[in-house]
Amino acid sequence: MTDNHWCRTICGFTAAIICLCSGCENKKGIQIGDTPPGVSGKDIQGVDISRIIPRGKVIVIYFWTDSCCGGSLKKLEPLYRKNRDNGLALLAVNEGDTQEMVAAYAKNNALTFTLLRDEKFTLFKQYQVVGFPTIFILDQDGVVREKILGDIPTEKLQTLVEKQFKNSPGDRS
Repeated sequence: MTDNHWCRTICGFTAAIICLCSGCENKKGIQIGDTPPGVSGKDIQGVDISRIIPRGKVIVIYFWTDSCCGGSLKKLEPLYRKNRDNGLALLAVNEGDTQEMVAAYAKNNALTFTLLRDEKFTLFKQYQVVGFPTIFILDQDGVVREKILGDIPTEKLQTLVEKQFKNSPGDRS
């Protein structure tokens, strides 16, 4: 097996243990059509998240850990830069790495989107994440329109984001 495969296996196993210990085995998790819990807290620069991600934006929430998703995360910067002026908010929620590691990763990869370290696994539990990466795309009303378990090519993610920009709030079923 490759190192990457082992890493994903360990990340998934760790997530499953946390999930079982927190009691989420009896829940279905956040699904398409749900309005997930709000995200609050401070990003890695200490800025209040609720001020960065208001309603009215298409939101991508990307749960990650550097040990298995760092390579994919840095590929999101061009997607974010291309779409931020159209109303895209991208929030990368880190699980398991230190504040210093996340800040260094953001700096070394020139990431300009919002990064948050979920120190106490609060969001991880609320969103019932069971593996990395897990990606949620919320429409402008804060409703989950896509839930992606595992890695996704950036081009496919771009297509899913553009789909949300095309849908106005009154046109959704």
